[in-house]
Amino acid sequence: MMRLIPLLLLSLLLAVPACAAKKTTKAKSAASKAKPNQLVDTRDKQKYRTVTIADLEWMADNLNYQSEGSYCYKDDEEFCMAYGRLYTWNAAKGACPTGFRLPTHQDFESLWTAAGADFNAGYLLKTDYGWNGDVNGNDTLKFSAMPAGNRFDDETYGNAAKFAFFWSSDDTSEGIAQGSARVWYLTSKSMAFGYMAKPKDFGFSVRCVRNK
Repeated sequence: MMRLIPLLLLSLLLAVPACAAKKTTKAKSAASKAKPNQLVDTRDKQKYRTVTIADLEWMADNLNYQSEGSYCYKDDEEFCMAYGRLYTWNAAKGACPTGFRLPTHQDFESLWTAAGADFNAGYLLKTDYGWNGDVNGNDTLKFSAMPAGNRFDDETYGNAAKFAFFWSSDDTSEGIAQGSARVWYLTSKSMAFGYMAKPKDFGFSVRCVRNK
């Protein structure tokens, strides 16, 4: 009888890793089948990641829908594939897929608040690669802001790896000059996330959003 007890204990100990291995295998299998939130643009079948932040569903990639008034950085299609297209404000207003919209100033303020509402908000919004200098983010909120640069109104390009600019729909608030609209930006010079008014003929990135 004394010999049976150690044998029984040994069999139980050997059985535990087998059960754990089965659970691990099932977890890995489930993870491999799981897909991130995804938007498929029915107009051109392009796919975009989405992320929910503070009850808003944001595109987690820059829009790359080709329309009049949209451009690839330095007219290079490879930049469009990596960073999305750059839109004039008028083009941006109608560029989002059905059900999504160009974000309002209040939408961006909600995003800024979710990122801490301070001078380090950009750290939670930037990608962890691609930014000039030692100012990559950690992308905690999975917004994945990339420094796509911009197109100027003289048809030249600049600020790649230095700035991410996103159009808002706001062009009527106090302090915005006629012919301009508000743009939110991130920079390689700091971790700030702020806004300014820029001419509507400039080309900036677009992130579409919708209410959950």
